[in-house]
Amino acid sequence: MFLLFSAAGAFAEEGARYDVVVVGAGTSGCAAAIQAARMGASAAVIEASDYIGGQLAAGVTTMDDLGRTRTGIYREFIERVRSYYSVFGTATNICLWGSDTIAAEPSAARDILTDMLCSSGVAVYTNVSVTRAIMDGNKVTALEAEKNQFNVRKPPEKIIFTADVFIDATEHGDLLPLTGAEYRAGNGISPTIGANAGVQDITYVAVMKRYSPAPPAELVMTSPPPRYEEYAPEFRATFALSGDRWPGSYPFDIPSFKAYRALPDTSNKSVIIGGEPDTWGNITRTCLNWGNDFPGGKPDEPGLGVSYTEDMDYRRRAEREAMNKTLAMVWYIQRELGMADWAVDDGQGYGVWFSNEWESAGDPLLPEEFAPILKHFPPFPYVRESRRIVGTDTLTQSDISRDAKTGRSYKNYSSGVALAEYPVDIHGSRLDRYMEHDLGESESSFPKGWEGYQGVFQIPFGALIPKSTDGLIAAEKNISVSRMVSGAARLQPITMHTGQAAGAMAALAVRLGASVRDTKVLDVQKALMDSDQWIAADLCADIDEESPYWSAVQWASLYEILPKFSRSMFGAILPIKRDELTRAISAALPEDGIILDKNGGEFVSAGEFSSTLAAAGIDAPRPNEPDLALTRGDAMKALFERQ
Repeated sequence: MFLLFSAAGAFAEEGARYDVVVVGAGTSGCAAAIQAARMGASAAVIEASDYIGGQLAAGVTTMDDLGRTRTGIYREFIERVRSYYSVFGTATNICLWGSDTIAAEPSAARDILTDMLCSSGVAVYTNVSVTRAIMDGNKVTALEAEKNQFNVRKPPEKIIFTADVFIDATEHGDLLPLTGAEYRAGNGISPTIGANAGVQDITYVAVMKRYSPAPPAELVMTSPPPRYEEYAPEFRATFALSGDRWPGSYPFDIPSFKAYRALPDTSNKSVIIGGEPDTWGNITRTCLNWGNDFPGGKPDEPGLGVSYTEDMDYRRRAEREAMNKTLAMVWYIQRELGMADWAVDDGQGYGVWFSNEWESAGDPLLPEEFAPILKHFPPFPYVRESRRIVGTDTLTQSDISRDAKTGRSYKNYSSGVALAEYPVDIHGSRLDRYMEHDLGESESSFPKGWEGYQGVFQIPFGALIPKSTDGLIAAEKNISVSRMVSGAARLQPITMHTGQAAGAMAALAVRLGASVRDTKVLDVQKALMDSDQWIAADLCADIDEESPYWSAVQWASLYEILPKFSRSMFGAILPIKRDELTRAISAALPEDGIILDKNGGEFVSAGEFSSTLAAAGIDAPRPNEPDLALTRGDAMKALFERQ
């Protein structure tokens, strides 16, 4: 059953009891709740805003997807995006990064995620904020929450959520301090967070579209917003009428600007292909997520203070300033560039709830005359860096260093539960005093220039597990990573992957009646592989989710049982050599005392392998064709089934 609770709904007086409660209905939170529910757990997700999607709701709906992590719930999501727009004959591969990109409107992403939650049986509470964690020693046992009120003068209605496992999938890691769990913010560790530390810039994204013949009058700006002249030089340096076509040099031209974060428009029947620059002029909807970072200084200048995560008043002020900067960009587009037929998109369903409370703040940066435009901004900005749990494993830059030739990280985690592929990318200050020296990172270790595609890296099980707090899992951007790694682990594919992992971990712990930290990593990995998630660092072109070897090959890679046959192929249908099988058996079943005949030929027959297993007391059905050579895939499948 799907339950949708909003600010207008009634809370059950006795509270709500679920197996798993996820706080934050962003990309990671939705994936976590969906995975947990599909594994049989009763699951709920609590969202402070009225809009499902997190960074997608914030307008970051052009997927930063490099093509190697399209598995599991993330793959299901992007396939639904393509299916949604295919009905209208509208392309989704319209961003300038190439012809294999995916983009969606925030409203479409919201509706697709809501349907995925609905069909999985997840209860969704919107307009509900968590205010307190109820602890039993170091274990989270319940959360107290209340409805967000809108112009209502009465005590807020409260509800207690009880669960076996709670997941922090908020955009700022806001559940972590309520639980007392140790966390990192900037380069500090709770409870001592230095006020002079910094976090990545935020961006208040706005969706703009071309209206025909003209936008509604209230969406056309008649005067520049405050501080326009302060921000205009940055806008002019990013894109201009006489700019270069991407990938030229700054400033870029208007078609490039539109294509950078282009969004589908079902009313537009023109041909648009991301990899064909001649079509970019046809784009009629885009996001403002370029040249409007806040504060947006240079990497060698102080940036956004860590007070953004720690101080709610500071956070609201910073978000209003970021909103003002984007409002200034709207003026630049409409007036200075002469794009009078472009205005904020009034069809994305925004306007109910705003995290920065601009409507009631009386901030002189956002005068009343701009309210008709501001109400069509997203409910919150794009947040790149949040609080990060201190986990039983903490990923640093050296852990995710990758070899572009092999397309994977040098380091292998047998405990891997998710994959990421984005390069290290920090928006804002990279001054040495903001780096985490205790993790071996400094300004000098930051990558010099944009690295482009380097391959995938793994997120280990321990990066989602708090060091000492039970009943809690970290997801979204709140996992145990350094600041540098957070710059590579903050976008939609990886946050959905870590969310799916968190959901599997939670559901399995509930099923077994165990704490999350005591569940077997391999059991979590099996649950993820059963859910069509690829989690091994080695990616194999000859293995997909329809292959009978899907799980066995991943296990062989994770636990280094058998290497790939070539750079891109596992070689599942090829015969396995006797020495390879000997090493694989020793690695997979070290306690079973299985010994192959050393005097046999180069290859092992299926019959000999079966007989060898049977002699060791392992149930091994006789193959139909015992004289045929044993394949690499069948060998790994047999050994994997013994785990």
